[in-house]
Amino acid sequence: MLLAAILAAVAGLMFGLDIGVISGALGFIAKEFHAGDVAQEWIVSSMMVGAAIGAVCAGQLSYRFGRKKALILSAFLFMLGALLCVVAQGIVLLIVARALLGLAIGIASFVAPLYISEVADEGHRGSLISVYQLMITIGILLAFVSDAVFAYYGAWRWMLGIVAVPGAIFMIGSFFLPDSPRWLMLRGRHDEALETLASLRPSRAAAEVEIQEIQGRLKQKQRGFAMFLENPNFRRSVCLGIGL
Repeated sequence: MLLAAILAAVAGLMFGLDIGVISGALGFIAKEFHAGDVAQEWIVSSMMVGAAIGAVCAGQLSYRFGRKKALILSAFLFMLGALLCVVAQGIVLLIVARALLGLAIGIASFVAPLYISEVADEGHRGSLISVYQLMITIGILLAFVSDAVFAYYGAWRWMLGIVAVPGAIFMIGSFFLPDSPRWLMLRGRHDEALETLASLRPSRAAAEVEIQEIQGRLKQKQRGFAMFLENPNFRRSVCLGIGL
């Protein structure tokens, strides 16, 4: 359980790296490609555009194909985007590469905490989800360290390409992650869900109890957006979360 949660939290590390590295690379990029203010704005903001699209699509992706496959997809996009940044010979390809990185961020920022919450037990769930947030901070720190190192050589491609390293580790590791027990239950694969949960819990008896709890929650009517419209307290909480 701990290993699976920490591996999923590596997505946060790449999120932080992506946010941080561009600040050190942008000056070198502008100089090499003679990029004006508008071009620089697109290079920076294209990642946010991709992240918005990824976040919108992440829910359906994780429901239809599973949390594990969605994480693998985000890892692939992290690697692809980082490698395209390394080989980019013009501003357009660099913008596309940054948008792909944003797409990966949008998917991972939704799916990784969701996956962690579904594989972690009740006693460790909060602390393990916070590891994802910690990884984002560590990623930003490492980004500024790598920028400081590579700036000495003017190696902006290495600054942006460094994301491919944790991306490769994340992608390989994701293939060994167990599927989310809750997602398996959603798809009607009860036996698989029990076996998966039993491998994540100290005893099979504990897994059986938790499976019953998951089954009970899934039987409850999911109100979703209707609750947002009808409940002012819920709406206020959501808006506050978005603001933060």
